[in-house]
Amino acid sequence: MFSLPQRPGPYLIALLLIILGVLSFWMLKVLNDPAIQQAVQKNKSPTSSLPPQPTAPLAVPAPPPLSDQPIDPAFVQMHEEMLLPETPPERELEILQELMSLHQKAMKDSSFGDNADVTQALVGQSVQGIWLPRQSPRIQDGRLLDRWGTPYWFHANTGSQVEIRSAGPDRNLFSPDDIILNGSPAGFGATPAQP
Repeated sequence: MFSLPQRPGPYLIALLLIILGVLSFWMLKVLNDPAIQQAVQKNKSPTSSLPPQPTAPLAVPAPPPLSDQPIDPAFVQMHEEMLLPETPPERELEILQELMSLHQKAMKDSSFGDNADVTQALVGQSVQGIWLPRQSPRIQDGRLLDRWGTPYWFHANTGSQVEIRSAGPDRNLFSPDDIILNGSPAGFGATPAQP
């Protein structure tokens, strides 16, 4: 005599295959039904007799140029102080440090790389965080320059402290007349290791 399996697994698989077969047959029948195909074609055709007009892309308003963006008067005053001939070069470095610190606090998790990165961060990439005017005479070719026209040198000592170095009057970096703020610890950055 023929006995049925005692486990439910084969029965469930057979039931699922039957249901899958019925659904597949029903889907084929529905998709090939002329009334359904006619309704789909009707929805695809334009409702008017006019030829379809090309649709223009949605106009996204362009942000105003950064030079037209307002800069906090306190930052403008700091920038103007940097440009004064009587401002000591050491004070210029302190101003840059203050602006960089404000940027880091406002933009959270930001870090600085080379001069071009610092300049890009300080002139702002959006309405938030414009610390220096883009048209500053101290910015040329996307880099910040000291009063002698030499690009500043930046080196991150820690996540929150950056060495800022001006080449000084001789315009040669890493020479005795360099002006330095937050000098790197010995053996890091441009500071030689102690013997």
